[in-house]
Amino acid sequence: MTNKSIKAEILSTGDEVLWGDIDDTNSSWLSRKLRESDIEVLRISCVGDSIEDIARIIKEIATRADSSQKQADIVLVTGGLGPTSDDLSAEAAALASGDIISLNQIALDSMKSYFSKRDWILSDDNIKQAMLPSRAGVMENFYGTAPGFHIELGKTIFFFMPGVPREMKPMYEQSVLPIINKRFFQNINIDSSRNFITRFKLFGLSESKISSKLKGFNEQFPNLKLGFRASIPLIEVKFSGNVGDFGSKKESEFNVKENKGDLSIEKAMADAGNWVSSRLGDYIFSYTGLNMEQELGRLLTLKQKTVAVAESCTGGLIGSMLTDVAGSSSYFLMSAVTYSNEAKINILGVNPDTLIKYGAVHEETAKEMAQGVMNIAGADYGVATSGIAGPGGGSEDKPVGTICIGVAGKDINGKVFTKGYRFQFTFGDRAMNKKMFAVKAMDILRREII
Repeated sequence: MTNKSIKAEILSTGDEVLWGDIDDTNSSWLSRKLRESDIEVLRISCVGDSIEDIARIIKEIATRADSSQKQADIVLVTGGLGPTSDDLSAEAAALASGDIISLNQIALDSMKSYFSKRDWILSDDNIKQAMLPSRAGVMENFYGTAPGFHIELGKTIFFFMPGVPREMKPMYEQSVLPIINKRFFQNINIDSSRNFITRFKLFGLSESKISSKLKGFNEQFPNLKLGFRASIPLIEVKFSGNVGDFGSKKESEFNVKENKGDLSIEKAMADAGNWVSSRLGDYIFSYTGLNMEQELGRLLTLKQKTVAVAESCTGGLIGSMLTDVAGSSSYFLMSAVTYSNEAKINILGVNPDTLIKYGAVHEETAKEMAQGVMNIAGADYGVATSGIAGPGGGSEDKPVGTICIGVAGKDINGKVFTKGYRFQFTFGDRAMNKKMFAVKAMDILRREII
């Protein structure tokens, strides 16, 4: 079997996912990971907490074939492996495969080790998680209590993983993917099955405008695939190709005279990158797929600079996003959530006359906030936000969606400078406005640093 014929399905289980109480981020993450391995995702399904319903869809997936006779070789199942009564995946898998549930000693030993390292008591409810189909193979959970397992049903191999993302993701990387590679890829020429993927991250353009600017990509690069992924307010532009679509030679192996019209995937990807960059310009803030807080952290680390943040309308969101990045302690010094005018005056040293003259939501106020927090922290840069997130509180001259951003720093001569900006966004949602404000403030600082 070649990787071109490998197909997969994803199945999410749980009433909380079916009812929309939580977002099914697992399926989107797994779908991207499968695509990176050049595995075609046929379907993504969801089923509630019912043994019969889960067993029914497992059997259906194992035997179904659509009009193209496509059948899944791999099925990734998430959810239903915990200690509670609504964790039913193991029993459903046994029912679907005509197996029995029994205590799996490997799974139990793995759980005992996990609990022992943390000085926890292994209760009967926890032991339930080691009750698996008798023919199941066990996958260790290094970040949680519930072991994963895999079974074969017909020509399909099912992988059952926890629904908690921080447990599911490493289990996929450390246990599931090696099994997939060994079973489906071991006899494949790696050079002919290798995917090349480039991800650009953008801020400031809508998905429709980006698509319009990149019109003609498919004609220019017929062997590459272009895709978009919106995670408002950021947009990811991704283009990818497979070595097999370009022949087996790498760029270094091409003789230009003998292969005048033939392109390697490396050159095609480089040309595509230049083509995309020329059309999107400085809306691209990362050429490696980093999020805004990651890219800002990368620049601060590279320049050996530090930052402090004063937040009003964003309520600590910038500080939270920056500290989500590993290693942020080397450049992030502090965040002060100075929501009231009194806090702006007493903590940041904003001049009361500035607030009387301009109000809290103004470029001058934001500039003084940025300089104040920079001075307090002894940082190289200060950034501040003050705005109106909504849904109320707006006025004719300062409607909901207004954000004022201040940046402070020092020039090459060591002289302090401050800059103020005002923007207007039209999101009606308070949380979305706060996210937009935070990312815009980080983008302003990023542009100052570069």
